[in-house]
Amino acid sequence: MAITKGDIIKLSFTGKLDNGSVFDTTDADVAKQNEIYDEKRTYEPMTVVVGSNTLVQGLEEDLPGKKKGHKGTVTVPPEKGYGFRSLELIETVSTKKFDKKPEPGAWIESDGRVGVIESVSGGRVRVDYNEPLAGKTLTFDYRIEDVLEDKGEKTDAIIHGYIGPEAKYETVGDTITIDVPKEYYLSEEWAIGKVLIARFLTSFVGYRHVTYKETFDESDLAEKSE
Repeated sequence: MAITKGDIIKLSFTGKLDNGSVFDTTDADVAKQNEIYDEKRTYEPMTVVVGSNTLVQGLEEDLPGKKKGHKGTVTVPPEKGYGFRSLELIETVSTKKFDKKPEPGAWIESDGRVGVIESVSGGRVRVDYNEPLAGKTLTFDYRIEDVLEDKGEKTDAIIHGYIGPEAKYETVGDTITIDVPKEYYLSEEWAIGKVLIARFLTSFVGYRHVTYKETFDESDLAEKSE
């Protein structure tokens, strides 16, 4: 059966730039070969809700109509990838704003934004806050590993794919209760993440109620108050 919007699939992919360099992949061996391997990351097919805008537009638009086992290659222009570079996102600031000596090529975070230092000269620092892949044409080689049909498989894929393999949950009728690991609910990103996951589970799996269990102990509260 052909894939349509709302289907939940397992997707393997490798993303490359025009010069052939790999910037992202779900394959650990490919990551190691291209020196982008991250020990903190789990390399496995990605859980994707087709049409949910969790992938770059150009790749996501290539999925509908395909079937399980399909191998494809799609070229994604900047307007359907990470957009174009903006001069407004390149700023020059004083070196006095930095706690330690700024170095070209270093990543920094300021006012909730992440940027890279382009140059340092005369007490001034040029920082680029553009998305690193902005303005670039991307190529994705991908394979649709599976199209999930069973409600239990869909549930497991979303929770373990978007929270982690250690997340536990239980279901009773149309209600699902998720025991969230501490490292997730203590992160700033969790406020957005739990809304996204709840939307997936209700809109694409069929649950009516999603409950999260976040258990704090005394040490957690002490750490947050310090």
